[in-house]
Amino acid sequence: MKTSFSSKQLSLAAACALAMGFASSAVAQNDVSRQNPNERELWENSTKTIWKSGFGLCWHSGFGPPPGYTECNPAPVAQYVAPPPPPPVYVAPPPPAPVIAPAPAPLPPRQTRG
Repeated sequence: MKTSFSSKQLSLAAACALAMGFASSAVAQNDVSRQNPNERELWENSTKTIWKSGFGLCWHSGFGPPPGYTECNPAPVAQYVAPPPPPPVYVAPPPPAPVIAPAPAPLPPRQTRG
């Protein structure tokens, strides 16, 4: 009896073999980290634990920051607020000087014929 595989069956078998290889290496790596706990980062489920990223950013759990003031939850700082400037004082401009109209020129005297 001759057994033949199609190309679809061969590619499926290769994909399964690769997946099994990756899964077994992940399990082996996980076993190593259990032997040496300092090798991997440990997460604790505590509300008082402060989690920080590698860049120093604070991470909080789903329950928010721990109570009290810590480095990730600093106390509020009062800020100085300058008082508003006083309203401008309105100074009325001085009234204009009265304009004195010049007196009209006298009319020339009338001459009579005579």
